[in-house]
Amino acid sequence: MVDSIRELRHLKLRSTAFSICLSIGIISIAFAVILGLGAADPLSTGGHFIALAIGCTLILFAAFFHANEETFASRYDMTHILDIDDKEERYLAYLEHLSDWIEPGMEDINPTLTRGGDPSGPDWGKTDFKLGHEPTRRDAIIEGEKYSGLEGELTPGEKLVEQANVDYAGVAQRRWEKAEANDPDLVEYGVERLGDLVRTEYFEKNAEDGVFTKLVQDNDESQ
Repeated sequence: MVDSIRELRHLKLRSTAFSICLSIGIISIAFAVILGLGAADPLSTGGHFIALAIGCTLILFAAFFHANEETFASRYDMTHILDIDDKEERYLAYLEHLSDWIEPGMEDINPTLTRGGDPSGPDWGKTDFKLGHEPTRRDAIIEGEKYSGLEGELTPGEKLVEQANVDYAGVAQRRWEKAEANDPDLVEYGVERLGDLVRTEYFEKNAEDGVFTKLVQDNDESQ
């Protein structure tokens, strides 16, 4: 499942490259046709032939970059996500689905070391403690140096999950900003952020008695 997120990134990159190459290729061919119609001899070599060649080349590149998203979704049991029309929303749904699958199955390559289970783990003062004597205070900074290097680097799976979390946070932030930009109340009061709405008279004009009680009751009924 670790390779699935890497494959998802490749799918997104190929989809972006496909759209760019196809769009520019179609524009180049249309431009070549316009130049050819305006030329005295359309069959003669000129700028329209160059534009046509560029357009055809870009369309060939688009065909090369074309990725079958349905095959990818079927491979990881995500065909239901294909119903989402927005590409970015669909990519986010893929990311959430794959992350949920990866995290429970991650191999514990670098487990926590504890004395008793592993001789390299910390003993928390048990080995040098003497009955009837006050335990010696340990300096956390000095003692902590003994355990430096016990933690290894993140595994490839952990790195992918970490990057997936970063990507998810970026997409979620853009969705939030888009929702704020389209919020009719924010537009009406001339503010850009939901936090700025608190400074206006919005909540005073739209105050409702018992709204929190109603919200709790609705949550209880839904459960």
